[in-house]
Amino acid sequence: MRSFSKMSAVVSTTALIAAMALPASAMALELSSSSPSYGDKFSLIHNDYGKEVVIRSDFSVDELKKMRDTVSDQSRQIEELKRSSGSSSSSSGKEIEELKNKVKEQDRKLETLGRQVEELKRNNGSSSNSNSSEISSLKQKISDQDRAMDQLKRTVEDLSRKVK
Repeated sequence: MRSFSKMSAVVSTTALIAAMALPASAMALELSSSSPSYGDKFSLIHNDYGKEVVIRSDFSVDELKKMRDTVSDQSRQIEELKRSSGSSSSSSGKEIEELKNKVKEQDRKLETLGRQVEELKRNNGSSSNSNSSEISSLKQKISDQDRAMDQLKRTVEDLSRKVK
């Protein structure tokens, strides 16, 4: 998982690169030495009719952290359910193990999505349409994973009730 300090360094670096990419006459960006906060949005470079401008995306550092925390919390809950069921039948143990593996796989996918967001920031010189569509795609994937995690949680709860 990414730490907030690493993300904030990337966000600061992205703002600096964006400021350097703009001609001095178009510069409407102020760099600050203050620390970023969790609510900060990622910055993107947008081609506005041939003019490169910095825009704020709808994707924040806080949202990434919340998603990571949700996956971590659900993994912990699955572990607790598995430990509390103790002497459950082998079939429900196998199902719980499969669910645990799915959670780990989704955690890896979430990390991949985080890396893709960072790559988007590094490659922000490309057109905004592709950046926007990639961000929308990433948001959709995260939303799908969140729904899948909710379904997994319900399944684990059902299994837990059956085992008791």
